[in-house]
Amino acid sequence: MKHILCVIFLMFAFISITAQEILPQRMSISDAERIAKGQNLSLKKGLNRVASAEGKYLSGVSPKMPELSLSYDFVPNGTGLSNFEERSLEINQEFEFPLKTVYKGEQLNSAIDIIKAENDVEGLNVLSEVRKTYVSLLARQSLVKVAEENLAVADEFRGKSTIRFNLGEATNLEKLTADVQFAQAQNNLEVLKNQYRIAVTDLLFAMGIKNGYGDYEPVLTDSLVYVPFNESPETVMQRTLKTNPVLYLSGLKKTGSQIGKKVAISSYLPDFIVGYKTQAINGVNDYYGINLGISVPLWFLFDQKGKVKEADAEIRISENEYDEAHLNILSTARKAYINLKNSEKQITLFRSTLIPESEEIFRVANASYRIGEITYIEFLQAKQTMITTKESFVTALKDYNLNLIELEKSIGRKLF
Repeated sequence: MKHILCVIFLMFAFISITAQEILPQRMSISDAERIAKGQNLSLKKGLNRVASAEGKYLSGVSPKMPELSLSYDFVPNGTGLSNFEERSLEINQEFEFPLKTVYKGEQLNSAIDIIKAENDVEGLNVLSEVRKTYVSLLARQSLVKVAEENLAVADEFRGKSTIRFNLGEATNLEKLTADVQFAQAQNNLEVLKNQYRIAVTDLLFAMGIKNGYGDYEPVLTDSLVYVPFNESPETVMQRTLKTNPVLYLSGLKKTGSQIGKKVAISSYLPDFIVGYKTQAINGVNDYYGINLGISVPLWFLFDQKGKVKEADAEIRISENEYDEAHLNILSTARKAYINLKNSEKQITLFRSTLIPESEEIFRVANASYRIGEITYIEFLQAKQTMITTKESFVTALKDYNLNLIELEKSIGRKLF
């Protein structure tokens, strides 16, 4: 029993040490991306799909296996095979028309390129999701700080209202309101901390970390920042059409369908069979034979014609999918650009006007309440205005960064 407990303990210790090696205590958004590249299961699966396609290429262009046969004929009943009158040793090899092999190789190579492009798209999606969850985690962290400031103010005024009530300078309503405000601030902080822990779990899941992290709480080294984006919408659209991986993938599929038609047309070409055999007849081994054969596309009205018709339809489908991807990508990029610019306007408004004015309102209200010029309710309104403005500013910063990530996803490249 002790040995079993020791093994279990060592397993948990190994998992914990492994997790600590993978997950740094201080994490930047670049660290999160690096870990995702090594740990995310979708990206690992994509590498295996490439290896599988490369294996299919090798087997697809390989010649067919030769057929070797040995036959004994005219053996009298009740006797052994050595009493044969005729023995034949024959080998046959089937060859494709060379152009068929060339086209088939092109098709299989195209399939490899398509899978690699699909991996690029999946990699972009995974890393975009990692960046989004990291930004959401930063936003939760900032909201926790705002909530902590709110709790500190609520605690301070709860103490002051109690003193004022004991001195007869404040009403019981004021004291009760201060107590309720403090309790609400405590509860709000706890809710935000729980949401922060959930956001950490979301980030770990996006990176591909499933086990061994426990109560992992990284120190985030990046922050919610605002860097003005000055490119014109026309430039953004041009970059999108040039570098978007989804559009590139659609182009590869369109090319692949055209290669598929060449493969279908090549099915009209014949295959060849070459054979050689040696024969022994009545004990004489000096006989040999050669076999030459050719396949005839006799049923071309059904088989080959059907393949070509299918290939034509696949070309049209791929062209439709390319056009659809083209429209969808441009639409997504335009929406991301518009949302990004709207977020910029919000941030500019908060930084130039709303944040300074809400802080000034709170400062004046705080001073006025201390000397009795305004009521506690008026002070609470000023405090709530400042807290709400700060929370909205954090949300605006988060939205800007999320919209920037979405625009980068449309373009297929980082912008900063």
